[in-house]
Amino acid sequence: MNVFENMLSFADLQVAAQNVAPIFLRDTFLNFLFGLRLSGLIISLILIILVIVFRFKLLKLKIKKVQKVGLSGLEKGSLLYETKKKTIFKKIDDYISFENILYWKLALVEIDSYFNNVMTEIGFKGNDIQEKLCQIPKEYLSNIEDMEKTHQKVSDILNDNNYLLTREETEKLIDVYKQGIEELGKL
Repeated sequence: MNVFENMLSFADLQVAAQNVAPIFLRDTFLNFLFGLRLSGLIISLILIILVIVFRFKLLKLKIKKVQKVGLSGLEKGSLLYETKKKTIFKKIDDYISFENILYWKLALVEIDSYFNNVMTEIGFKGNDIQEKLCQIPKEYLSNIEDMEKTHQKVSDILNDNNYLLTREETEKLIDVYKQGIEELGKL
């Protein structure tokens, strides 16, 4: 008996490979196409989700909450928005209610800073209130001379540590600022 009798020869292996190769290649190719289709589907779903998420974020950015004031509207983030204005005025009134010159000076600093920020928000440019006041037409602010004098007086008070400020004087100065803020709010 020959040991090599039941063994496959190289020619037999070659014939078998030729018969099996197309089936193997076809299955491999089909598996590749399925994987490609599946990965394309996953990538498409991810892109659709990202588009939806960014779309909602853009819509949130575009939405403006507006309160009508006369012919113009104010955004809720505006310094002239009624609730923001009331909050600042309440804080200033709280400072005035103390029996302490330092709190009264703090109220003056607060109203002066708020007025400066309001003018900046409206669009008047300048390094300080004095420069911004020079740009405001009289039609926008009827008490512009009073505002200039008041701002100068507040600056003098804040720079003089020995100035004896009274509550009545503080209230008068703040009233001039409030009147100016109210007028600017009507723009």
